[in-house]
Amino acid sequence: MKPFGYALTKPTFICREYPHLIAFFHFHKFTFGPQFRVHFGIRVLNSALPAPALNGPMSSAGAYREDEQSVRDCIQKLTEMLIRDGLPWVESWLAPEKLISDTASPLSEDDKASLSSALKEGPDSEHLSLSYALLGIKSPNQALQLFSG
Repeated sequence: MKPFGYALTKPTFICREYPHLIAFFHFHKFTFGPQFRVHFGIRVLNSALPAPALNGPMSSAGAYREDEQSVRDCIQKLTEMLIRDGLPWVESWLAPEKLISDTASPLSEDDKASLSSALKEGPDSEHLSLSYALLGIKSPNQALQLFSG
């Protein structure tokens, strides 16, 4: 996903920072078998929520067997799904005003208020630090720095 500006920031998260937001995809490997679920999410940088906010669609399209070819096929299938479904979903929610006002917004009311506050008064530095830490981003714009370097 590097060509699209996303970088692996934690073992199960790929992220891209946008103004006031971090878009991410979280991969969850099931314990009952060789299968993944992928969550789409948008994290408001100014959010106080002590979790990443798995607020978007999810898909369980990542089954594989133990052989190398099956793992490669699974990775290819997941990548195609992210390009086909994940990126358009994220792009449809990048406008802060839409995230705040649209009744279909994936944001909670608290996150809408946090985003609105950041737009009006600037972000809270503790909330920024929390958001970066939760998603494994060491410094602002790390995702962009990682893929361009």
